[in-house]
Amino acid sequence: MKVKRLKNYNEPIIHIKKMDDHSLAVIDANTTIYFLDREKLSIKEGFKAKIKHQRYTTKRVDLSTNKKAFGSIVKEDKETRLFSIATKKAVGKITRHQGDVSCIAMDPRNRYLFSCGDDGKTFVMDINNAKLAFTLPPHPDTINDISFNKTGQWVATCSYDKKINLYNLDMMQPNKKLIGHTKPVMKLCFISKNRLVSIDKDSAAIVWNLYDSSVITRLSGIHDDVTAIVSDYNGKFMFIGTKLGYVIAFDMETYELITRDYIKVDSTITSMMFDSKKHFLYIGCENGDVRLYDIYENIDVIKYHIHKRNFKKVEEHIHDNPVLKHTEIYNILDQLWEKTLTKAKKYLEIGKRSEALELLKPYQSLPSKNSIINKTLQDYENFKKFYDLVMSGKYALAYSLANQFPVYKESNLYQKMEDLWRQKMKEAQKLSLNPKTLEQAKEILKPYRGISEKAKDIQDLFLQSDVYNRFRVALSSKDFKQVNVYLEKFPFLKNFPDYHMMLNYAQNLYETALEYLKKNDLGTVLKYLRVLSDFKEYEKKVQELIGDIETRYNFFEALKEENLSKAYDFLAKNEELLETPEGKKLEQKWDKILIKANRHAAKGEIEILKDVLEEFLSIPSKYPAIATIFAYAYMTQLEQAIKREEDQQYIEKGIKNYVLMFGKTEEIENFEKIFKSRYKQSKLNLDLLSAGSIDRWHPSMIVDSIFDSDQ
Repeated sequence: MKVKRLKNYNEPIIHIKKMDDHSLAVIDANTTIYFLDREKLSIKEGFKAKIKHQRYTTKRVDLSTNKKAFGSIVKEDKETRLFSIATKKAVGKITRHQGDVSCIAMDPRNRYLFSCGDDGKTFVMDINNAKLAFTLPPHPDTINDISFNKTGQWVATCSYDKKINLYNLDMMQPNKKLIGHTKPVMKLCFISKNRLVSIDKDSAAIVWNLYDSSVITRLSGIHDDVTAIVSDYNGKFMFIGTKLGYVIAFDMETYELITRDYIKVDSTITSMMFDSKKHFLYIGCENGDVRLYDIYENIDVIKYHIHKRNFKKVEEHIHDNPVLKHTEIYNILDQLWEKTLTKAKKYLEIGKRSEALELLKPYQSLPSKNSIINKTLQDYENFKKFYDLVMSGKYALAYSLANQFPVYKESNLYQKMEDLWRQKMKEAQKLSLNPKTLEQAKEILKPYRGISEKAKDIQDLFLQSDVYNRFRVALSSKDFKQVNVYLEKFPFLKNFPDYHMMLNYAQNLYETALEYLKKNDLGTVLKYLRVLSDFKEYEKKVQELIGDIETRYNFFEALKEENLSKAYDFLAKNEELLETPEGKKLEQKWDKILIKANRHAAKGEIEILKDVLEEFLSIPSKYPAIATIFAYAYMTQLEQAIKREEDQQYIEKGIKNYVLMFGKTEEIENFEKIFKSRYKQSKLNLDLLSAGSIDRWHPSMIVDSIFDSDQ
């Protein structure tokens, strides 16, 4: 794969990120921040923060996409700081880790700076007011990576504890842990709707289904230390950068390894970014290179050569850029080949060998196709013999020859022979159900008794005619659950035409449902899918689709009814809704309120906070998030009390009330240490206090001052 653009910036490139203004942010190991033109890689603007990073195997720096702030690990990895890009000065810091800071990140909506540590803890700072907002559920060991989904609804952390923690930032609630690795999990990447990839210390990769926390598949082909992962987020491609300078490419629709050496550079890959709109892959290297690759490079050239039927040139370009083999344009080439081969076989069936050769001539320059062409020509030398056997009714010999030359099974002649078999089988089925006509059924199937693949079907027909009769009754009454029971217990039923008719019926149901889905007629879609869910082959697929559609349908119904409580509840459960105009509008509204609320929480202004959040105090799905804000505000009141040097008992009362409301949080544990360092006489013990929980918090618990409550 050839590089489209290459620039060197002398120092290791440790972070690459796309900005809202479409520029490309590039950060080196000295925290020099460049804003580049995304196509030319020329510097548009930049500045030096002069923070040296000796290690960069994890995320050390990050900046907001609106160019307002950036975060960095500082002070020999003991501290995380938030900086204003406008002033280039630190505006906030996180110093609570017991040990080194291991990685940091900012969420896609520019709300929070996350600081993860060797102590397994994640502290979260509100970017807008530079105050600690909340903490994530801890790991018992070092956190190695942190990743967000596209909408910023979900955050995932992975650790040496071999587990992955998921957290819903909209609901401020943890989700299930993902457990499946046998070694420490080192890297994470959300790749599309409800899918996550994780890679452990042994380079074992798992693709997770976040619907049910299940393992979709385990990827193979990674034989190097992984340093970076990116995806196009549409779920088509994933690229993995390695310590030895390789880029490994995967097709994430099929989970197929495309190539282990899609790109090779002479340096460790330290950062990557993928631009889905332009199909640009950016790579940052330890040697200071910033490299730009167009993964769809030469696709127009390939279109031209396909049009001209110059397939050798097509294969040459595919060899240079194997990702193109997994695009729609290559599917067209495959379809053209299949159509050509099928047409050539038709000519061979009727003895027109020269016409077949003329059709196949453009493909003979391709080794992979030429071997197929030669074998096809060789196989069809015996087709006349096959034709004569079929026409003379010598089916046993005809089937035997078709088994010897499987290509004959694609011919019209073979299909006609199969159609006749199904017709005879159908006649025999009807006759076998009546003892008086059983001998007639046997006579009809007599020509097929010497055919091994038909013998069992015939035997089963006569031995299991009662089962078949019950199977047909279940089918006619559309009792597909019972049909599945019969099919599981008696697999021979799948050989009967009735089974194939059932599958066609199911496929028609599914296709009709998809047509109504395009029209956004969700009610009708659900009706079809509920019927389809009784078909075992569609069960899981339909289950997921029904869940999505029901949530979507209920979301829009809630909006029609102006029921914001329900609307936000559905929004928190379904990532796709955040991509709709209605979902974006609701979430933008919440984000604006959140910024304003955190500003007042940072001052401990409860009365104003109640007014700001008033509209959301009746929305249960927002209670954990609101509880976090009020906990933040009450913590501010406690901190202010210490600054005022209030009486010991007064502050102890506030601590007790806080624990009673929110439980023994990371914030109150740290505050207790500060409190006891100032009030050494205190006998307060958090472990002996009655404790509440953020999950059980309710707006009725709001008080103007944490010191006045006696809950």
